[in-house]
Amino acid sequence: MLERVTAMEYVAAPGNGRTKPAHLVCEKPDGSTVELMVKASAGCEEGVVHLAREVIAACLAGDLGLPVPKPWLVEIPPAFAAIIPDTDRREKFRASVPVAFGSTLITGQYGTWVPGTRITEAMVLTAAAIFTFDAIIGNSDRKVDNANCLVRGDAIRIFDHELCFADALLLRLLRPPPPWALGGLKPLETPGAHIFRAGLVGRTVDWPSIEARWQGLSDVRLSAYENAIPPEWAAAMPQAAAAVSLIRDARDNIDGCLNEIRRVLT
Repeated sequence: MLERVTAMEYVAAPGNGRTKPAHLVCEKPDGSTVELMVKASAGCEEGVVHLAREVIAACLAGDLGLPVPKPWLVEIPPAFAAIIPDTDRREKFRASVPVAFGSTLITGQYGTWVPGTRITEAMVLTAAAIFTFDAIIGNSDRKVDNANCLVRGDAIRIFDHELCFADALLLRLLRPPPPWALGGLKPLETPGAHIFRAGLVGRTVDWPSIEARWQGLSDVRLSAYENAIPPEWAAAMPQAAAAVSLIRDARDNIDGCLNEIRRVLT
C-alpha cells in the first residue's frame, strides 16, 4: 500500500520539532528520487507505535480526500546516520529501527496557519472534513499553539499525526464515551483546542458529503491500513489494530459522530 524508498541524501533539519524529523532525498526502486520529511522511530516518544499511527492516519486521510502529503516507508541504510551533521538527529537515526516514516515535502510558499487566519467560504468543506477527521481519531495536536497546518490562499495542507489514536486501546478497556456518543467530543469545546473550531461555528457545511466519504470506507480498505505496517514495526500491531477498529466503529456510527461534531460547533 505504501511505496518503499531508500534514504540517500541528508538535506536539512527543519527546526526543532518534537520528533526531530529530517529533510531527505530518497531513491525509488526505479532510480528516480523524491524529497521527503522523515521521522525515525527513536525520535518518537512511543517509537514505532507513533510511526504506525502516522501511516494509518495518512492512509485514512487520503481515502477521505483530505490534503495530506503522500506517505512513504523509508529504508535507512546502516551507514546513513554517519552523514547527518546534526548531532541530535544523527543519534536518533542511529538508534532507530531501519525503516522510518516519510511524507512528501510540501513546497510552494505555504505559510503556517496562525491565530486569526480566516476560513474562507472555499475552505469550509475542507476545514470541516479535517475537523471531523481529527475529532474521530483523537488528534489533540492541531491546536492554536501548534497548528500542524499550512495554508496558501484557499489551499490547506495538514501533517503530523503521530499522536492520533492514543485513546483507541482505552476505548476498548475503559470504555469512555466514544466520539459518536453525546459528550464524547467535549474536549473540543475548549477554546483553542482545535484551530478550525471557532471559524466553523455558525457556518453552513455540506455534512452529507463528509458522511458519504466515511461511509465509503470498505472493510477491505481498512484491513489494508493494518497490512501497510511493515514487519519492522511489529511491536506496534496491537495499537494499529485498535486504531483500525476505532475507524471501523466510527464509520458504522458516523451519524452519531456528526451529531456530536455539530453539537461541539454550536
